[in-house]
Formats: sequence, structure tokens, C-alpha cells
Amino acid sequence: MKRTFTILPLTCAAAALALAGCSSASKEAKEAPSTKAKDGITVVASFYPLVYLAQQIGGENVSVTNLTPSGEAHEAELAASQVDEIGSADLVVYESQFQPSVDKAIEQTKPAHVIDVASHVDLVPIEQHESAIDTDDHDHEAEHDHDHEAEHDHDHEGHHHHHGSFDPHFWLAPSLYAEAIDPIVEQLSSIDKDNADTYKANAEKLRASLTELDNDYKTQLSNCATPTIIVAHEAYGYMADRYGFKQVGVTGINPEQETSAKRLEAVAKVAKDNNVKILFSESALNEKDSKTLSQQLGIDTKVLDPLETQVDDNRDYLAVMKDNLSSLAEAMQCKAK
Repeated sequence: MKRTFTILPLTCAAAALALAGCSSASKEAKEAPSTKAKDGITVVASFYPLVYLAQQIGGENVSVTNLTPSGEAHEAELAASQVDEIGSADLVVYESQFQPSVDKAIEQTKPAHVIDVASHVDLVPIEQHESAIDTDDHDHEAEHDHDHEAEHDHDHEGHHHHHGSFDPHFWLAPSLYAEAIDPIVEQLSSIDKDNADTYKANAEKLRASLTELDNDYKTQLSNCATPTIIVAHEAYGYMADRYGFKQVGVTGINPEQETSAKRLEAVAKVAKDNNVKILFSESALNEKDSKTLSQQLGIDTKVLDPLETQVDDNRDYLAVMKDNLSSLAEAMQCKAK
């Protein structure tokens, strides 16, 4: 039976999907309990993937505070006490141009030791990871030079990106995520020389886990009947590049970007043309909105977690990434060789 795609009624549901963003709908900044270590090194990390790195490398020798324990990571607003924590921390780990409030706080407080992971990871321009499926949202691609240095200071007129000019979602490709390990080891070892060997050993254990995860992704996503996914917003560009599939989002990389009717029509056409059977929502998406949108597209819905916040305290980075792998393999109808 041929599916039919009704476009205009999608607007409200799709907007809810996009506005759900990468994590919880709540945008209130709140203090997260630190991972306490007696007389340990105090580390402040700006959002969950960086928290995980610091915890795994530092182990019991560090006390890690998460600046974004819940809410919308992209739009995080810091309390005064959190700004104070940044200024007094032994080490701050963040990603520049991803969370403007964190950038501002670091500039104001000038902590003694800071790691900007964007300076250590090979990020690519946003345009390289946004699907040009509707000309209204993507005409700017032909208008601008993608010069790497100039991109950091460039805002597109009428199409402002909250992330700066580079796709920030590097942690969703384990091999790229691993590039942020060494600078953390180096800084912790510099601050706490007595435990430098421990940090190096912890880092190697973490690196091995990420290598194993990367191999699992390569194996299980290597032979897929439908190598295209439909997502709430296009956070999976590095993952798609690494494992050879295509992402198409209801919105682009910025989840707050308004979705046009033309884009909705284009997304529906991609789903139909590529026989896509699953719409990937995100952890915080209202079930009713998800159901409405999937019914209009004629496809099922599953959660794909972009891991900007830790939704379940019992499910860490590795566990969620394994869940994501299972969901992707099912959606793309993959059969490991």
C-alpha cells in the first residue's frame, strides 16, 4: 500500500519536536551534585560528554561538577554560584561556541586551567553536516566561503547558529570523541603530578572502550538496506560521516531553528523515497507530539539520544551509545557482515 504524506498538519507537531531540542524541555539551570573526591582536584565540565571524560580519566582523584545536569544544553543559563565554581575550579573543560553563557563566564572569571575541546578536536563547518533538502533554509551554502579560520567569527544573516560556525556534536563519533582525552590527561597530570600515571592508565582504558565501541558501530552499520535516518535535528553528522549513512532532520543542527512548511514537505519526501520506516525523536520529546508526527509521516518513532545531558543516571555514555547503535541498526535495516 502506498503511503500518503499530509504536510500542513505537521507544523505544530514538528515544531514541538524541534523545540524539544537535545535534552529536557526545562531550561532552568540547577546545581548538579558533584562526583566527590576527598581532597581531590575540582573539575567543572560544561555538559555531560565532557563530564564523562573527566570522571573516567580522573577517577577517585577528581570531583566533577556538571554545569548542565538537565535542561536544554544549547541554551544553558548559569546561576551565579555556577559562575563562581568556574572561577574557583582547578580545571574547567568546555566547548567554545556551544554554550554562550559558559563562554562568557570563562571570559569573566579566567580560571587557572581551562581546556577548550574545540581546539583539540577536528570539527567541521555546520554547512557540511546540514542536509540541503530545502532551498529556503540552505541558500546560504552557496553564498559563503567555508574558510576554517573565518568561520569562527561568522554569523549567517537571517540564519543565526547558536553553535558558532562548526558542528559541535563530536562526541557522537567515538573515534572523534577520543581526541579530547589527551588534553584532559595533560592538564590533570600538570595539576596533580603525583597521580599522573593513574590518569594515563585511566585514559588508556577509556580509549580502549571507545575503540571497541567504534568497531561495533562499523561492524553493525556496515550493511544497511536503508542508510538514511530521519531525526529531530541534525546532531549526527560526525556519526554519519564515520559510518556511511545520511541524516535528514526536521531542523538543522540548531534545534531552536524554526521549521518551514517547505522543509517538512522535503523531509516527508525523503522518508517516502528512501523507504524510511522510523522517525527518531529525542529523549525529552513529548509522546503525544511524537505520535502525531509519525502518524502524519506514516512511520514509527524511536528515541535516539544525542547525549548532551544524562537522562538516566544509571545509563552512562557507553550504555546510551550502545542503545543508539541498536536503534540505528534496526531503523536502517542493517545486517552485520
